[in-house]
Amino acid sequence: MSSRFVRNSMFGTLAGISTTLGNFLGSLIVARLLGVDATGAVTYALWIIGVVTTLTSLGLPFTLARYLPELLGRGDTRQAMGLAAYLFKPFVLVTAIPALGFLLFAVWLRLLHPGVGPAGATTQPLGDPVICLLVGLSVLVQPLAEFARSYLRGMHAFARVAKITIASVAAQILGLVIGSWLFGVTGALAGYFCANLLPLLVLREARREPGTIEPDLKARLVTYARFRWASEILGFFIWSRVEVFFLQLFWGTQAIGLFATGLTLSNLAIQGPLMLTWGLLPHLSEQRGKNDIDSMQQVYATGTRLMALLVFPACLGLAAVMPAILPLIYGQAFAGAVPTATILVCAASVSAIAMVGTNVMWAMERSDVDFYVGLVGATLSILGGVMVIGPFGPLGAAASRAITQIAAVGVSSWFLTRQLHFKIPVAALLRLAAAAVLCAIAARACLLLVAGISGLMLAILAGAVVYVVAVRLLAALPPEDVKRLRTVTRALPSGLGRAAEPVVQFIFG
Repeated sequence: MSSRFVRNSMFGTLAGISTTLGNFLGSLIVARLLGVDATGAVTYALWIIGVVTTLTSLGLPFTLARYLPELLGRGDTRQAMGLAAYLFKPFVLVTAIPALGFLLFAVWLRLLHPGVGPAGATTQPLGDPVICLLVGLSVLVQPLAEFARSYLRGMHAFARVAKITIASVAAQILGLVIGSWLFGVTGALAGYFCANLLPLLVLREARREPGTIEPDLKARLVTYARFRWASEILGFFIWSRVEVFFLQLFWGTQAIGLFATGLTLSNLAIQGPLMLTWGLLPHLSEQRGKNDIDSMQQVYATGTRLMALLVFPACLGLAAVMPAILPLIYGQAFAGAVPTATILVCAASVSAIAMVGTNVMWAMERSDVDFYVGLVGATLSILGGVMVIGPFGPLGAAASRAITQIAAVGVSSWFLTRQLHFKIPVAALLRLAAAAVLCAIAARACLLLVAGISGLMLAILAGAVVYVVAVRLLAALPPEDVKRLRTVTRALPSGLGRAAEPVVQFIFG
């Protein structure tokens, strides 16, 4: 692994930790200050923003992050510097259309229906003109912020991404505390809006060079972006909170609040390992530009095993202690979310591990596969929404999401092995899964024997010890992965590297 890849992964991890912490603390602030119903209302408004920004993205932010490192890796600096400016104009024009629509709708609510306002914001958020105004501003600013971050990632400026992310998260937390406390649902949405302002400063830099590219690159961009955009829209049904729509339709905002709580904890369990993949796409894209397929296969196999090493215990261990930890964090009002969260966190482990293979397909310019996988997932999501979520509420939403995501991972894994000829390290994954199951059993046993916070702390400690011992006894990682881990620890800053090396030595021998 190159030192730049390790460094990018480190800064990507730092940015990811900040984002994960911000999302978790944000959901906790809203839940504690506003309650179950208002949490559902905020989640529903954020889901609307997510739908609109996905529809207007045109696949361009991700396309920018995909092709910038390839051009830089080939030494084509001139064309790389003009790529962001070339993509920016159509991007901002499209994102401005729905923003204007929401702003006009807010004005219409205020002028023609002056009685409509905050009183109904908890059950019908879009009936409040102020919320509509915030949604309109968000669907413009949020995509622009993502475009700016994609530009920085494509330029390998992960250190700047980390700095901007940390500052943005701080602004979000401060805005959420003040906004939720003083203005309820409206203030909470204003807090989330604050998080997207700082990245906009990068846009001037991204548009500095003339926006021209060569015809052959343009043809590749159009094909890749088209499939990427379609796959993002369809993928929204699989990976995003599409269940929120059906819960609002059949059950209301309280059910959304319970589901959102479970989903937040499941995302929290996998975000740490997922952060390590932030540097994968630029690294794999450079290898693809050099046509170094063998190195890509090695990175895929090692990355998949290391993701499983981290994800399996995090997810199964959290599932084991969910009855104790969820009410402790969110309060007894959210205790009904425990079964939902348990299903979601177990299913999340499968999708997280598959992200390494997804990065491979993106680097291989097979964004069309995302489209077909998304088509399967979207069909299952709609069927699940009508047949499962309607009758069973939040628990049905969790089951529908789990089935859809596992099916999508199965389809993409089949393509990866049969069409791209990448080999899934099945034996290592099974050994790591077995170690994680033992971890979960030990944690749940401690929780049943000792009640309260003491039992929770004992369960976490016992699960960690059992997992470390099981990984070592089962020889879950091959020697080459252990060697790469030691190489990575030596590439870390001196203090961190000295602390990490004995841990690797203790676990793997």
